[in-house]
Amino acid sequence: MTGLVNFDEILQEVDGIILARGDLRIDLPPDKVFLFQKAAVYKCNMAGKSAVVTPDNLRPTRAEATDVANVVLDGKIKQTSCLVSGADAILIGAETMWGLYPIETIYIVGKICVEVLIA
Repeated sequence: MTGLVNFDEILQEVDGIILARGDLRIDLPPDKVFLFQKAAVYKCNMAGKSAVVTPDNLRPTRAEATDVANVVLDGKIKQTSCLVSGADAILIGAETMWGLYPIETIYIVGKICVEVLIA
C-alpha cells in the first residue's frame, strides 16, 4: 500500500513503472484497479517515464483479451493524437516462462495487437 500512496514521489525517482495488476489487487478493491492503472499510466506519460502493464495471468477469456486490447488501444491513441496516454509495453511473464502454451500466448497477444492497430 505504501507504493500506491507514495506513487508520485516514487515516480520522480525512477525511469519507469511496472504496473502488476495482480499485485494491485492485493491493495485495491477490484473496481479501483482499472482506475489506478489508467491514472498511473497517464502520470508516467506526463512525466516522460516508461509505463509497463502486466495483464493478469492470461487465460482464454474475453476479459483478458479486452485488457490486452485496451493497453494497445491506449498506445495507438498515444501515437496518433495529441492526447498523451497509453502504456509503453505489455509484460507477459508466467505465461511464457513456465506456462504450458508460451508460443500460443505470444501468438494470441500478437493477434490482438494487430487487430487493434488495424481497427
